[in-house]
Amino acid sequence: MTHGILTSPAITPDPRLSLAPILRFDLLDALHGLNADYLELHQAEQRYGTCAAQLQFLPSRLHASLADLSDTQRRRLARTPYALYSLRFEDERFWSQLSEPAELSLDVRYAGSRSACLQTQFCETALLQAYQVARTLPLAARLMYSMREPVRERLAALPLWRIRRLAADHPSLLLPKWPTHACFWPDLLSCTSANDSARLTTVQLLGVQLIASELTR
Repeated sequence: MTHGILTSPAITPDPRLSLAPILRFDLLDALHGLNADYLELHQAEQRYGTCAAQLQFLPSRLHASLADLSDTQRRRLARTPYALYSLRFEDERFWSQLSEPAELSLDVRYAGSRSACLQTQFCETALLQAYQVARTLPLAARLMYSMREPVRERLAALPLWRIRRLAADHPSLLLPKWPTHACFWPDLLSCTSANDSARLTTVQLLGVQLIASELTR
């Protein structure tokens, strides 16, 4: 203390504050694009009967709300820091029991998909993106996909051609995230339809809490 004035201790910069963000802009941009495409997959199934086979997992009362989303509303809803779709990364049993890649011939490994279904094509793209994140950014994989470390290690160890074939070999891999939760999808859609940005942000943050619960379960 000098002349009755209280002096503050020197401020030491925290080196941790200079760390790069876990969820980088480019990661979120790619994820938001896939989320928006996934929502459009539901819309295509509702409007045109395309073989997406995703609406069966959501209550029928939500189908019309999904179909009526405008492009702007769909993109707004899609801006979550996690995937709106599940690739069963929370299911450690599925990934632990996944058989080792067989010694297949080149023409089998790189054969075209046996299904022209939009669901299969989307699932393949989403798996490839998640695979890249799992291999390079483990913590981001946890936050974006509820991917515990054993699952991440299993996924990251698979050869790239196997990732591409998983979508066709396991048609039930793609699902909506938390389809049976009482509030998540109903509130997401109602807040988006009402253009209530404040409440929509709150519901989107609910997903962060659900992922935290899955990872600590």
